[in-house]
Amino acid sequence: MNGIPTPVASAVPSLPDGWHVLSFKVLAGSRLATIGANADVRGAWRSDYERKTVGEAERLAAKATARVWTFDGDDLIEAVRFPLLEPFPIVEQFPDGRWLVTAKTGLRGSGNTRILGADGTEVRRVELGRCIEHIKIDDRQRIWVGWIDEGGLEVPPSAYGIAAFDERGTLIKHAPSEGTILDCYALNVSGDTAWTCTYTDFPIWQLGNERDRTWPTNLSGTRALAVSYPHVLAAGGYKDAANRVVLLRLDDQRAESLGEWRLPFGAGHPAEIGMFDGRDDELHVVRDQQWHRWRVRDFAKLCSNRNPAITE
Repeated sequence: MNGIPTPVASAVPSLPDGWHVLSFKVLAGSRLATIGANADVRGAWRSDYERKTVGEAERLAAKATARVWTFDGDDLIEAVRFPLLEPFPIVEQFPDGRWLVTAKTGLRGSGNTRILGADGTEVRRVELGRCIEHIKIDDRQRIWVGWIDEGGLEVPPSAYGIAAFDERGTLIKHAPSEGTILDCYALNVSGDTAWTCTYTDFPIWQLGNERDRTWPTNLSGTRALAVSYPHVLAAGGYKDAANRVVLLRLDDQRAESLGEWRLPFGAGHPAEIGMFDGRDDELHVVRDQQWHRWRVRDFAKLCSNRNPAITE
């Protein structure tokens, strides 16, 4: 299906002199976080990857300072500073303004996740399992974690594939059984509900309510979800389908495909895309210093215009 909706697009502001971009993260309220460091950790990582150096990225990160800036499409605002410690942290923000900073493999010594006050002061450290791929915090301040399969399929909590924790690191909810989910490919939160798509069969999961649900799909390689129930926008895929977007409608028993599009970018993920994620009802892409946002309803409207039987 051609004619992808026009996104909201904003140029991502450059960081101040002396600061280097590490990564981007979508926060609640349709805000983009830019995580930066006062050392070129990404350049050091490339040098290590090309075997010009050994361990240079970790050495730089251990003594570097990180900063997070938030961007709403208009203003770039410095939000928080903290010791970097690990090369590529994942950050997230609690609804009350505090911050979470985690490392995929674990900080040396005591827990792989730091809870920071709004001013960057470390409040505590908690352990959220090995090989974290996704973290999002819902409206009830539950920390939803999705792991890749290297996290340890026989070791809880990562053996669950997806789980929720409270701010002290206590496991409060997880996917139905160990080994059901081998790899969490996509994770979204909308209100107090988590939505995810997982390897190997790529069903859509709804977690967090009294009744957890799953819908089988024909998807593969999905990397991001945007949700406006009963519609789900599933983005990504393997190889040439990496820029695919599929609109699904969920009913009691199945996920019906309503339409398929291609994002106006090359299919190479992640080489050509700096960030590819879903938050609430929006799909977000950062590429070439441009932040693009699509809403589920825009795709649903296209489908309803072609088929009046489809409603938003």
